[in-house]
Amino acid sequence: MTCFDEAPMTSGYARYLAAKTTVDDRALNRHVLAGLRRLMPAGAPRVLEVGAGLGTMVARLMDWGVVGLGEYILLDADRQLLDCSRRWLCDWAAARGLRSGPLPDGLRVGDLRVRLVHAELGRYLEAAHGPLADVLIANAVLDLVDVPAVLPGLLRLLVPGGVYWFTINYDGESIFAPGHPSDDRVMRAYHRDMDERFRYGRPAGESRTGRRLFHYLRAAGVPALAAGSSDWVVSADPDGNYPGDEAYFLRSILGTIENALRSRQDQVEPADLADWLAVRGRQLAAGELVYIAHQLDFVGRSPD
Repeated sequence: MTCFDEAPMTSGYARYLAAKTTVDDRALNRHVLAGLRRLMPAGAPRVLEVGAGLGTMVARLMDWGVVGLGEYILLDADRQLLDCSRRWLCDWAAARGLRSGPLPDGLRVGDLRVRLVHAELGRYLEAAHGPLADVLIANAVLDLVDVPAVLPGLLRLLVPGGVYWFTINYDGESIFAPGHPSDDRVMRAYHRDMDERFRYGRPAGESRTGRRLFHYLRAAGVPALAAGSSDWVVSADPDGNYPGDEAYFLRSILGTIENALRSRQDQVEPADLADWLAVRGRQLAAGELVYIAHQLDFVGRSPD
């Protein structure tokens, strides 16, 4: 069945999310994922993913046999990205021989109804909603929000006893190898930018979200039932080639750091940052750059 006729993805951020898919595939903690499998409700659950982006997680969970029936809601503040997700998911389904087709508010993939909801998370939490979710997912999202302020509203989106799966939560450690004399200064400034970041008029994340989530979840009355590391580890093969589109992923990471530190010249001299970026760029082109980011995954339940 024909799904959509839109033009292919042109957004650089959409390409970044697609390139990140294989990185996340390796990173997601299998012990925590096993906990999610045990806790998944039977039948046709209603799954809500906040900050869902391109829809790579719903595709992954279908591939891994975790979801297949029911309703899966992709919530994101970027309308263009949600438009891209239609094409991306349609192409993904076609490559696997799954039927897919348009719906008024999204698309059907196999036996799963995928709904696309355009909303900024803070405003979404303040508004009235329809049926509550059986499963709530946030992948690489909670380190971009003020967790103590946002978490109670997120948990109110779950049915009593509903399941949360919060993954790829950054935990204050990025490693680039080989080493560079400016590594410590660059990373200190980058983490400070994360800690002081504002979006939509609200604090937007912190550099040690991962470790702090243990306390935040317990304080909210939903302590984690399983937790574990979900580190990004990206390196080239012996021939100097990165898997998939992961060279683009690394270029995007370097670009993110560059953009964040443009206004931090009091912490990193522009010449030092330029040299750091130039060296990293040459290492990437030569297949020598290794990137590691420490992150944590959590799974648990809301109170009955």
